[in-house]
Amino acid sequence: MRKQQGATFLTWVAGVGVVIFVFLTATKMAPLYMEFYTVRSLVDHVAQESPGNISLQQIRRKIDDFMIVNSLDSFSTDDFKVIDVQGKNNVRALEIHYEVRKHWVANIDFLMNFQYSKELGAASDT
Repeated sequence: MRKQQGATFLTWVAGVGVVIFVFLTATKMAPLYMEFYTVRSLVDHVAQESPGNISLQQIRRKIDDFMIVNSLDSFSTDDFKVIDVQGKNNVRALEIHYEVRKHWVANIDFLMNFQYSKELGAASDT
């Protein structure tokens, strides 16, 4: 008589539970990362097309136009900052730093930090 081999019912339940866990996590987090990559392309686009001496109002207008076209409704132009690059004279960068809190299950939330900056007038590195 041969000994039975294979997964038990509890092993299958545990495996399905892990798959559901991964699927739930991915479906909650993927849209947030896709939004971040859209914001990142916004920063790259505006920084590449903006000379270093452009005014803050002109930068905000470009950001606002890009956000309207790409339906980025969860941000405002005030979330983007123009900062001086340390160690470089007369070089500014466009920066965004934001946090997203996303409900996951029961009373558990994800808190994700996103930050990106690019020097104004810098050529695209992609």
